[in-house]
Amino acid sequence: MLTYVYPHIPASFPKRQDIVCQKKKLLTFNTNTKSMKPPKLTAILLSLPVLFLFSCKSTEDVEQDNIYYANITMSGSQEVPTNASAATGNVEANYNRLTKTLTYKITFSGLSGNATASHIHGLAEPGINASVLQGFSPFPAATTGTYSGTLLIDGVKFTEENLLAGRYYFNIHTALRPGGEIRGQLFLAKKQ
Repeated sequence: MLTYVYPHIPASFPKRQDIVCQKKKLLTFNTNTKSMKPPKLTAILLSLPVLFLFSCKSTEDVEQDNIYYANITMSGSQEVPTNASAATGNVEANYNRLTKTLTYKITFSGLSGNATASHIHGLAEPGINASVLQGFSPFPAATTGTYSGTLLIDGVKFTEENLLAGRYYFNIHTALRPGGEIRGQLFLAKKQ
């Protein structure tokens, strides 16, 4: 570091200057640190608890704000094309935005034959078919049963935006109806 005292600088300026040379331009920096006043750290630290007291939510409130629920009915009338199956199904689901996890339980009965497969399809609105995105295995090969699972909404194959917009659907396939016997569109919402 180069130190130089300028004799022609007025007395009001600090007497010692550090000079830095960059590309033939001289930059000066004041090294008189006594003129700098530190912030009132104590006042800032004392005000933080008051700020948190008025702005923080409880853990339960945060969790409640970030969980979405669905209780959807599956039927042949939602398939494309529709069918006259007497089978019924139900999907109870919840999505946690904090963990990015979709948890679901499928209950079904009255299928025309044993289930041959079950999937989540997307991206599709009601009345439109879409590709299989996630198969369920081992899904019960029965006319009546339940199946539970979890799915990571990874932001690639499944996105939160499409999930909350209702662009995914569940369906169950049978030998008689290989395209799908019953279907239910996944619409999630916050509890009121």
